[in-house]
Amino acid sequence: MAMKAPDLTAFKAIPMQQKVAMLILVLVGIGVGFYFYVEEPLQTDITNLKADIAKLDTEINTNKVRIAKLEELKRLNAELQRQLDKNLEYLPPEEEAVTLLKQLSNLGTRIGLDLKLWRPGTRVEDSSKLFVRLPVDVEMSGGYHTLALFFDRIGKLPRIINVNKIKMGGGKEERGRVSVQTSFQLTAFASPSAPGGAKPAGK
Repeated sequence: MAMKAPDLTAFKAIPMQQKVAMLILVLVGIGVGFYFYVEEPLQTDITNLKADIAKLDTEINTNKVRIAKLEELKRLNAELQRQLDKNLEYLPPEEEAVTLLKQLSNLGTRIGLDLKLWRPGTRVEDSSKLFVRLPVDVEMSGGYHTLALFFDRIGKLPRIINVNKIKMGGGKEERGRVSVQTSFQLTAFASPSAPGGAKPAGK
């Protein structure tokens, strides 16, 4: 069945100005519909996407800074660990440090010093738990050069031995030589041993 062509008689009878006005209304309606149903949602999506992109860019830049700081902290930590390991190499086991102090006592006697006092002090463990201090109060008498030689030998040891609290008395002649009464404290630094594993220094 053939379709009838629409009757345009009534439309043709409409004045041209009204036709133009109707066309404008139709176009405006299409434009308004396009704006509200297509363009506005699209613009909203674009705005939201731009905001999300800006937020991600900020997070990326922030994380880049954090990563850079983290890498720097890792580098510093590794350097400090290397320094710590190097320093710990100079710390003998506690038992060895006790023996070393006794050897120093024997050294003084062997090079001609007269040992007057050898009194081990209290073992002190550092708060870091990485090392202990083993102090010994010492009194010796002997010539200036002999005392200087003794301290020089201590300074050349590969282990950490501190000499402090040095007090030197006036010289007096003994057996045809000038002897100086000297008191000081030797402190050996050592890596901690198991509880009960080390004896007092020099005993």
